[in-house]
Amino acid sequence: MSFNQFRLRSDILKGLKDTKIESPNSLQKKIFKAVQTGNDLVINTTIDEQPEVGYLISLLNQIAQTDRRQGTRAIILSGDKERAKQLDEWIWAIGYHASIESACITEDGDPEDQKKALSAGPVVIVATPHRLASLLEESRTIFREVEQMIVDQAENISAWKDVDSISKRIISTCQRIFTASSDSKQLREAEKSLLTDPELVTVAKKEKKEKESTTEKPAITKDLTQYYINVPPRSKISTLMAHLKRHQADTVIIFTASRRTADRLYKIFRKSNKRAVSIHDQIDKNTFDERLGRFTSGNVQHIIVGELSAADIPLEYATQVINYDVPEEVDEYRLRADLVGDGKASRILSLVSKQDRSDIQTICGSLGYAPEEVPLPEEVKENGSKGKQKPKKTTSKKSGGRGKKGGRGKKRPQRGSKKKQGVNLDALPRPTFDQLEGGRSGKKKKEEKEEKGLAGFFKKLFS
Repeated sequence: MSFNQFRLRSDILKGLKDTKIESPNSLQKKIFKAVQTGNDLVINTTIDEQPEVGYLISLLNQIAQTDRRQGTRAIILSGDKERAKQLDEWIWAIGYHASIESACITEDGDPEDQKKALSAGPVVIVATPHRLASLLEESRTIFREVEQMIVDQAENISAWKDVDSISKRIISTCQRIFTASSDSKQLREAEKSLLTDPELVTVAKKEKKEKESTTEKPAITKDLTQYYINVPPRSKISTLMAHLKRHQADTVIIFTASRRTADRLYKIFRKSNKRAVSIHDQIDKNTFDERLGRFTSGNVQHIIVGELSAADIPLEYATQVINYDVPEEVDEYRLRADLVGDGKASRILSLVSKQDRSDIQTICGSLGYAPEEVPLPEEVKENGSKGKQKPKKTTSKKSGGRGKKGGRGKKRPQRGSKKKQGVNLDALPRPTFDQLEGGRSGKKKKEEKEEKGLAGFFKKLFS
């Protein structure tokens, strides 16, 4: 997934291209989204995971949206002067096309030159806490426009008094962010003193992800209970509801691609008298914990997840995991499948629509085999068949009794002509899992006669 999803300005995208950063990882995406909330954050990460890609891209994009390039908007503090220099150079590279500059204030620089740099009002200040605090004390500087104060590698900060002194000089509304790879009593005290109701941003199963990063492709065992249903157009909701009707005793976690879809499904579940809750990345921690608790305690039977990774959900147990929307990334599919592999769920099912085909094909190719195909529920087939028969009945009545108006009735079948609706619903789900990319072709009839069904395509896939 590229940075285009973040709607960044072209100047920032050019800077990312210059630094050869092609796409964000899952943690960087979480950081970017968390920064958008404006809440104080504690990011559990190491410098190897490059958290700055998440929090600085958001910051630089905000700055790039205005023409003004004077007046300090952000302060980044690091206990390591080399790390401070690295961040300063990174900001210069990313912000080059947007004319965003920063001032680096460390013990290596000349204090007088640094005073001049501060008085010029750099957009971003990157500094070690002690040097910056002493210069600000001498000049009695007050910040009225700072929007973010970031303490990078907070576990390495020893002089928290200097950080507190700098923080008190910010009189504007400011988001404060700590990044840290480990916890300590001193760090918790600093969080309590400087942050307001901070949100924790982390990636679960860190050790497992580090182990997985050593392999080129994620590998999920073939004996894992994985299934999919090939869903015809405009039938995903009815397919989901029909499937759940067959498994009424199951506890189910349903992953969707957006908050809007999660909210929509929640309303449908409520109207159908199904016990459900929905969670997404915009609800606060208390609400998240309360809703997840209702699911894990058995108070509700279904939990609908929107725009959250499986790594964000401390699931204890669910009978099955359903991908209402197939994830775009193989790693996310793996995280969801891990819920099954770890015994936290019994099986995983994906609802594959036309829009999901390229994603599921990528996942299938990465796994090296296809999950088992589950037939489309009979009620969904019947509803689809009835829907196709209605235009024919309407056409025959109008054409027989209304003369010229009957001509309109003859045009209706052209909307769903045999070329467009020539899918044999009784034979669904087709195309099979490993053929999903590309959809209908209509040109390779000879090949279809030679090899049909799941077995034929598996032969081609692994030949």
